[in-house]
Amino acid sequence: MCLFRRPKLPKRAPSQVSPPASASAMNLKNRKVEDDSGFDLSASSMISPSELSKESKGSGGTQGSVSSALSLASLKGMLSDGARFFTYKDILKATKNFSPDNNLGGTTFRGTIAGKDVTVVVEKRTHVDVDFVAEVRSICNLHHSSLVRLIGGCMSGDQSYLVFEYSNGANLRQCLGSSLAPDVAILTSWTERLRVALEIAKGIEYLHEHTSPPSVHKYIKSTSIILDNELHARIANVGIARIRGETASEPDSPSVNEKKQLDENPSSERQERGAPGGRALRLLVGRPRSIKITGTHGYMAPEYAHNGVVTPKLDVYAFGVVLLEILSGQEAVKVQRSPTENVLKKTVLPEVIAAIFSDDDPRARVRAWIDPVLRDKFSLDCAYRAALVAKKCVEKNPDNRPIMRNVTLNLEQIYSASKQWADHTLAAKNLLTSSFNGR
Repeated sequence: MCLFRRPKLPKRAPSQVSPPASASAMNLKNRKVEDDSGFDLSASSMISPSELSKESKGSGGTQGSVSSALSLASLKGMLSDGARFFTYKDILKATKNFSPDNNLGGTTFRGTIAGKDVTVVVEKRTHVDVDFVAEVRSICNLHHSSLVRLIGGCMSGDQSYLVFEYSNGANLRQCLGSSLAPDVAILTSWTERLRVALEIAKGIEYLHEHTSPPSVHKYIKSTSIILDNELHARIANVGIARIRGETASEPDSPSVNEKKQLDENPSSERQERGAPGGRALRLLVGRPRSIKITGTHGYMAPEYAHNGVVTPKLDVYAFGVVLLEILSGQEAVKVQRSPTENVLKKTVLPEVIAAIFSDDDPRARVRAWIDPVLRDKFSLDCAYRAALVAKKCVEKNPDNRPIMRNVTLNLEQIYSASKQWADHTLAAKNLLTSSFNGR
């Protein structure tokens, strides 16, 4: 059971969520498990063309563009694939007018629709060219046990509202402990940690290789992974990057490098060479010269932080950082005062693992680096192999990183070997105990 008191977040300013003017306080509340994949939405109203026109006018949006995007044909098509489109009134009712009591942090709210708990994520529409209906339909078709499923959405004015299943539990970072309580963790078993890592890897592999079109999550981090009461991992915020227009729907589309913009010679294209991996980057044309980088420091791959490049290898890098957290219990970025100098020093896990494998005796360094909460109850060989997988995932050159299919395969083998080691160790312990008892 994942039972502990979750820390309350400080109240945050209401400017982060523009639609609900009353949503000024941000409090983290306890969550409730919801494993029921069936979702009866018969009690919620679907948008009709007349309602859609009214919503567009009332929310300050452009009626023509919104109405064309959400055509009647599109809405009818949604019924066949399970996606649901809600009215803005549905969202207000579900979240109790975006009550501060329903806020889960930032622009995420807990809600109830047709008796089912949901999570509503508020997003500002910065890319009007994104086909919201098509993206919601596509994302709603993603089904994997390691993903928090999108149920549907709503678009009103310059805001979009994504309705996800409500997943109870704590995030992975909380289950690994924190800098304030490094000796307190929920995941205290080596095999448990490897299983969680494997579940996350399988979810990312599904997005990369088993969906059409392939998807890049872009926001993989330990706080976006929810562990339920049985400590099974589920990746949250699936599809957020696509709704924001940060990744392409088609893998070969130039918009896969969205957010990289220039204003020089807007009528032509140019290639920027010398990027990590040696691959030319196609730059978007006819937009102001700027690079808008969104993400969390410590998880962003170098090629994205420098050039705004979004590829599946971005997720591989972020997963590598998460795997390093799982193995060591340490946070992705640690800031501490230097013992020799009166300055703050920042340490990131990719640099730590690189230094470990540069040592003359990396196996000994790995053993000392693994989370002390595990108390050496693991196979050193398995720990070394898992650390090596993480090291390869966080290589600076994206071409040197493995694909998620190979990451999953390696972790499956390490997990199997770890279970065998644990079973053998337990059997030997029981045999030794019984022999002493027999005397």
